[in-house]
Amino acid sequence: MCGIAGFIGIRQEVAERAAPQMLEALAHRGPDGNGIQSIPTDNSHPVVLVHSRLAILDTSSAGRQPMSEGSASDGSLNWLTFNGEIYNFRELRSELATLGLHARSNTDTEVLLLAYRAWGEKAVEKLCGMFAFCLVDMQKRRIWLVRDRLGIKPLYVARPSTGGLLFASEVRALLAAGSELVPRRLSRSAVESFLAQGVVYGKDSHIEGISSLSPGESLVVDWEGNTVAARKYWITDFRPNDTPPKRVDAVAELGAIARDAVRQHLISDVPIGVFLSGGIDSAAIATLATESGTERIRTISVGFDQPEFDETSIAAEVAQELGTDHYSVRVTAAEMLGSFERVLAAIDQPTVDGFNTFTVSQAARAAGVKVALSGLGGDECFGGYASFRDVPRAVRFAPVLKVLRPIASALRRCGIQAGSRGLLKFAEAAVRTHTPLQLYLLRRELFLPSERRSLQALPHSSDPCNGIAANSLNELQSMITGLDPQNTVSALELGGYMRNMLLRDADVFSMAHGLEIRVPFLDHRLVDQVTRLPGAWKQFCRPPKPLLTEAVGRRLPALVRNLSKRGFTFPWSQWFRKDLATIAADRLNDRGTWNSIGFHPSTPATLWQRFLQGDPSVGGLQILGLIVLADVVARQRLVT
Repeated sequence: MCGIAGFIGIRQEVAERAAPQMLEALAHRGPDGNGIQSIPTDNSHPVVLVHSRLAILDTSSAGRQPMSEGSASDGSLNWLTFNGEIYNFRELRSELATLGLHARSNTDTEVLLLAYRAWGEKAVEKLCGMFAFCLVDMQKRRIWLVRDRLGIKPLYVARPSTGGLLFASEVRALLAAGSELVPRRLSRSAVESFLAQGVVYGKDSHIEGISSLSPGESLVVDWEGNTVAARKYWITDFRPNDTPPKRVDAVAELGAIARDAVRQHLISDVPIGVFLSGGIDSAAIATLATESGTERIRTISVGFDQPEFDETSIAAEVAQELGTDHYSVRVTAAEMLGSFERVLAAIDQPTVDGFNTFTVSQAARAAGVKVALSGLGGDECFGGYASFRDVPRAVRFAPVLKVLRPIASALRRCGIQAGSRGLLKFAEAAVRTHTPLQLYLLRRELFLPSERRSLQALPHSSDPCNGIAANSLNELQSMITGLDPQNTVSALELGGYMRNMLLRDADVFSMAHGLEIRVPFLDHRLVDQVTRLPGAWKQFCRPPKPLLTEAVGRRLPALVRNLSKRGFTFPWSQWFRKDLATIAADRLNDRGTWNSIGFHPSTPATLWQRFLQGDPSVGGLQILGLIVLADVVARQRLVT
């Protein structure tokens, strides 16, 4: 796990001057080592690779990156800067040895280089893992950029107006290259997306000209950074099997894949643990980990001094039943509030989530682990969210919503007077097209269209209702066409909320502490298997997630089997009225910042006053969103 960056087709003096700045911007991702490699090409522009190392496998100097393989004398030299983990690297190393290609180190990085030597670009299809990398093929005079199938690891790219291409693990690293290469221009459409969903949706970032590779995408460019080929080597496929399996057989296969995925995810040369909350997903990972045959499993539970958050007593009982080496870390509200500014400083792209990930990652590092397994992906794959019930229900009630359309304005006024966000969203549902996609996006909407228009007058997206750009909407729609209701929601959760918020935030906020988070439920083999199963098996029900609990088996502690899902959110409304009131007031009353963003400069201050006066239609999460946006603009020195 690391931070990577690089320059392709950029003038040598510019690239070599900017490379140390990018490395510094990525230093938090890799405190164990770093490297910059300038690779001469047959034109005036070298390829410059940057690497910041978090040593997980083979912590010796043999794992130093950028790493090369081959010989310069015969032109076969290849270079690689790689972020992530290849969990099946040992199996691949053995396979490569039968082909006469022998790894000298115990790193997955070297195995990746040898796999490319053996199989070329087809090598990516053999990888099980999370990864983003840039491989330079000196013989073919090509550069290969790749992102993992589910988008667990990020890979951002920018194309300067003068030509060439830059890439990096974080947006801030691209900005560090300098405004000559990457102008600090805030994207108005991204602001609209953030206000609507609390995160920037899709490939485009909050900076104009910076985008990411899609999950499962590879890009080949030449020495000048010009695209030679781009392809999707994997997609999340919900098409059902021609012959639906028997449930008992499907459960058995899911269990076998999940066990193998967890076994591989436990491979590490540094201390590793399992996040253990009071929920099914983390308990399932911990259960499978204890069956792996490795050394005694370490579990980590993070508790809080506020009872509505705290699940440490449940986690301790689960750990005792499973026989793990259990660590419980308690975090006080004062500690969380004291780190608020540090969390803001860690944000790469604006988000209203991830503060909890920052907190638990900090606690995990304090407990002595460098790698932690998470249950992320369990809800999306196995029907753990209430959206699996609510979205299909809303679609079924579409005729009622259509009848209410003429009185939507009256319903909205009632919602404002009553301070009911539920009624406001109900009124909004009446005026929208009643498709699963539209109703799904409305469910998590942060600022409704009328609220967004009070902040910035013009809609800055192709869809003024949901605030998301057309390319993102089209991609989501293409994922769900022809699917049954539950698989529709599963596809939207995987391609929407999880991809754009949960995975992005898990990467950024864990790496702020030099912690690697691994997500076994997003092993592509498991996702491939579960997405092909009938949606009826993924109903939101009680007991919850039966498909998962059956696959894990009887060793899953009975204590968690019947527990309802509990969200992990902070009491922002309470905090902003007390401990964080000064910070909030400073940001929301700063008319200059809001004017620079293109907002009506007095509107955030007005919302702040309404919030302080107890207007229930202005929520704490909305206040947080405005604070985050103002802070990102100020810290990254963005202009519109």
